[in-house]
Amino acid sequence: MKPAKRPPLTARERLLLLVFPGALVLMIYAVFINPGHNSALSKARTQLEQARKQAGSGVASTAALSADLSRLKQDLEKVQRESDALKKGGDALQRAESVTQVGDLLRKHGLVVVEEGPAGSSVANASAGRRGASPATSIGQVWAIRFLGTWPGVQATLQAMPGMANLTCFPLGLSMQESEQGHSIHEWTLHLRL
Repeated sequence: MKPAKRPPLTARERLLLLVFPGALVLMIYAVFINPGHNSALSKARTQLEQARKQAGSGVASTAALSADLSRLKQDLEKVQRESDALKKGGDALQRAESVTQVGDLLRKHGLVVVEEGPAGSSVANASAGRRGASPATSIGQVWAIRFLGTWPGVQATLQAMPGMANLTCFPLGLSMQESEQGHSIHEWTLHLRL
């Protein structure tokens, strides 16, 4: 007997017979024959993501740098204003406030102010001579503060002075008189340029 004749293939079946074996061959090639290209592709994608992140952070770092630059410009302007105030000597109110701030700072660090007032010309000349500065006439007003205390208190005061806001004076010199009985409390004289 003759085998039965198969019905003709439909268009869908013919398409599947063409596409399915080709897809199977392509999958076998991609998985078993050519896996190196897949790892290279994944590595390239990872590098692309890292580059995108760095480009994004580069924009952020540029903004941070511009903010730092503007802050530094403001700091420079502030320092220039303070320098100009020190060169001009400031007005009487600024000088008085500065002396008051230094006195408060001395008290804060456990030092007792005994006397304060304008320093004599010999003190001003001696202080200027030690620092290599010009004579007292160009120094401006020199203020002397005499106080009692220990070296750690004096050291803490001198270290805190640069951080004080609106301080228009700076120390010219510091002298100490030994205590007679060998105590750690000494008499100090701080000379300030106003």
